[in-house]
This record gives sequence, structure tokens and C-alpha cells, in this order.
Amino acid sequence: MLNLSALLPPVIALMCLAFLFNAVLRRFHASKFEQSVFGVLFGVIVILGMTNPLSLGEGLIFDTRTPMIASAVVFVGPVAGVVAVSFGLVCRVIIGGAGVAPGVLGLFLAFGIALGWTRFIGPKVKNPILNDALLGVALTASVVAFFVLPYQMAMQLITDVTPTLMAANVLSMVAIGLVFRRELRFVEENKELTIHAETDALTNLLNRRGLNAAIGMRRHDAQAGHALLYFDVDNFKHVNDSYGHGAGDAALAILAARIKDSIREDALFSRHGGDEFSIYAPQLGACDVQSFADRVRTAISDQAMTYDSVSFDVSISIGAFWTTTEMPIDEMIEKADAQLMLAKQAGKNRAQIAYDAPRHVTAFA
Repeated sequence: MLNLSALLPPVIALMCLAFLFNAVLRRFHASKFEQSVFGVLFGVIVILGMTNPLSLGEGLIFDTRTPMIASAVVFVGPVAGVVAVSFGLVCRVIIGGAGVAPGVLGLFLAFGIALGWTRFIGPKVKNPILNDALLGVALTASVVAFFVLPYQMAMQLITDVTPTLMAANVLSMVAIGLVFRRELRFVEENKELTIHAETDALTNLLNRRGLNAAIGMRRHDAQAGHALLYFDVDNFKHVNDSYGHGAGDAALAILAARIKDSIREDALFSRHGGDEFSIYAPQLGACDVQSFADRVRTAISDQAMTYDSVSFDVSISIGAFWTTTEMPIDEMIEKADAQLMLAKQAGKNRAQIAYDAPRHVTAFA
């Protein structure tokens, strides 16, 4: 017999998980910890449901373990499902009672049904809501776990609980699917907007906003020191005037690609606007700054650029500042820019470097 009063609370509770999904997705989406963290989240919800079940009358209880296990597998991955099942197993054994055996078997059946669904059936059902609903129906097959009990008792339980369990599974899976996909879409859209807001469209480098955000996430290592290289294209106006603005844009894009290939992965390369760029190099020793700057410079000057079948030479002048002190990026840029002016005055196509105290200020032509 279908117990409608038992269906509403689980669905409302599942819908209230939206803020938890959002918080976890924002912090761990696409990271190596995503499946483990979601597995813990679903596992905790499984435990809460098992320790606070809804009564269906006549000694029967209902909780949301089955759709939660399935959701962990289908919406996150098998690792999340394994973690959630582990939580459920420990809880069910601790609870004890005559229902331990069917309860444990039911957890494994839910995991197996969900895993099989994601691999064989789910990809063939294109409508996501229909997919979730059909999975909810399939999950009801976990009632066969009752057959570890005496036959007459198992048949009675299956007869009494199956209609409510199927309805609850269908509604729960649809509700979780709607909430999870909505939050995932929201997080991905926000991440995409953030990327656009922090990325230069021409070169795909960080812009100034992106540089500030990226540096804010770094931890300064005073033992190694860090450096800021600030540079621009020598005689960039001549490139635009002689070959057109298309050639100028191409030169900037080529410059960005060449330098990106020549620097370490932990360096933060950004375009500040026009032909002005910077590279923040963490964990860089004072003795390595000159060679690093020269490598960046020669990556541009040693090879001509080509645009629309026309080749032309491009060079850059670099100003750099190195210190072991943690300081605002604006201050490092200001000090590096002062060195850039000296490099321009000294003849261009060179790197001028200042070292913070206690090394005193030193310049290299």
C-alpha cells in the first residue's frame, strides 16, 4: 500500500541539500578530492537517514539510503559511492537487530544497480529527468534483500513496502538530480564568468585582476625569494604603423605563446594592457633572476615573427625586482617598472634588475 505521507519529508530534506551541494562543488569541483568529499557528504546523509528513519506503520521503516548511494555513484562517481556505502555499512552494523543482513545486502545492491545503470542503461536515456526516474524504479529491485529473511516474512515486507519505496526512490532521484544539476550548472557558469573576467582575450593570459587573485592564493616562501618581471615591446608603435594593427595583435599573441613555453609552470604570466606584460616568479633565487630574465628576452628576440607572409623582428625590454620580503604586488610592479625605464634608456632589448636589501640594489645591463 502506498504511504503518501512518508514521501514528502524525504523529498523536502533532499531539496534542502542544495546549499551543501553548492558549497562542496565550489570548493572541490574538478579536483582530485571531489569524489572523496562527496562520498563523505552522501555517507553522512545516509547515516542521518538510517538513524532517523520514517515509520511506515506496522514496524516498517523507511530511509533515504538507497537513492543517496545511487546519487553518489551516478552524479559523482564510483569512488564517492564506495565511500558512501562504507559509511552506511558501519552505521547499519552498529544499529544491529534482525535487519542487519538485508540492510547490508540492500546497500550493496543499491551500489551495484547504480553502477550498472551508469555504464549500460543511463547513457541511452537522453532526458535527464526520465533517466533519474527510471533509475529510481530500478533501485526498487533492492527489495530482494528481504529474501535473506524467512520467506513468508520477506514476501509480506515486499508486498507492504514496494509501492512506497518505488515512489520514494523515483521522487528522491528526480529531486536530487534537479538540485545537483542546477548547482553544477551554477558553479560551472560562475567559474566560466570568473575565467573570462580574469583572462586577457587576445593572449589567454591572466589580466591584472587575474594576477592579483592568483597571487593572493600563493604562500610566500621567504627562504627562496621571489621576483617580478615587468616588460613591454620595444618600438611597438612602429610595428603597428608599419604592418598594421593586425600584425601588432599577432605579435602580442606570438610573444605570449613563446614566453609561456619558456617559463616554469608555477610562474604567473599576465598582460596588463597594450604591450605591457609581467611575470611573477615564486621561489626564485637571486642568482637565477638574470638568467631567467634573459631566457624570457631571447625567446622573443632570437626569432622573427611572421604575419600575413611578412616577417619582422621584435624585441622586449625587461625590468625586474627580486626580494625575499613579502610585499604587495603593486609595489613590486612599481619597482620593476623603474628598472624597465633604465633598460629602455640603456638601449632596449635588455634586462635591468634590482635586488632588495640586504643585497643592496644592483643593476645588470
